[in-house]
Amino acid sequence: MRRSVDRTMLKFWSEKEAYLSAAHLLDQMDAVLHRNSMQVTTFLSFAMREWAEGILNKEQLAYLLEGGFPDAERVRIVIGSREETLDSADANLSILEVLPANPHTQLEHRQILGSLIGLGIGREVLGDIRAGLSGYYLAASTEIAPFLLDQWKAAGREKIKVSLCHEKPNILSDVGEQKRVTVSSTRLDALLAHSFGVSRASAQEWIKQGRVRREGLVVSKAELKLQPGETISCRGQGRIRLLECTQTRKERTAWQLVLYKSQRQ
Repeated sequence: MRRSVDRTMLKFWSEKEAYLSAAHLLDQMDAVLHRNSMQVTTFLSFAMREWAEGILNKEQLAYLLEGGFPDAERVRIVIGSREETLDSADANLSILEVLPANPHTQLEHRQILGSLIGLGIGREVLGDIRAGLSGYYLAASTEIAPFLLDQWKAAGREKIKVSLCHEKPNILSDVGEQKRVTVSSTRLDALLAHSFGVSRASAQEWIKQGRVRREGLVVSKAELKLQPGETISCRGQGRIRLLECTQTRKERTAWQLVLYKSQRQ
């Protein structure tokens, strides 16, 4: 009897769309197990990617993550049999450069994403959107690239020029800003909320989604106590380098830190 991937793993997902996407991923893994047929996933969110990696490791399948950019958040996974050698070209990715037709104007991320949604394109064929010196770069599936090159003419009210990028993308680096943050405790969720200007509930959701790392390792506890010298990163938002921690007169915690806000989404 042929072995199949355990379907009880799907109970992790309660939202219907995520459940169906996860079920399709398990179908692809079964195709590799049963037919030795290499598979390529759609672009996956970070949470779905982490879930899939856990199962791939358990099933001892070969896999390769490819998002087109260093440290890409949205990636496609190339899945092969245990003995198979995989190549990044198997992910069938294209990098598109998007520039404003008027060089004196500046595009915004929301214009790029909004115009793509307006074309009726689903996120499953779109990867990260990264800011460049003059415009933006977009990772997309090779299948959808010709359509974008032919039909994508505007982002918001701005006319754009879209071309295939054959060189290494010239991506903007994260921008560092020294700041002082005063919080009620040394908890992780409190620091994230105050540093990035969001609610504590939003920070807790980032942690729950597996987007937050301390010194490169995923953390799952919002109440985690932090120490000076540590680096905290949150995918899609940026990272925080903790410099110094002191107590205020009102018994609050003051952090001196460097905040690197991400230029990508």
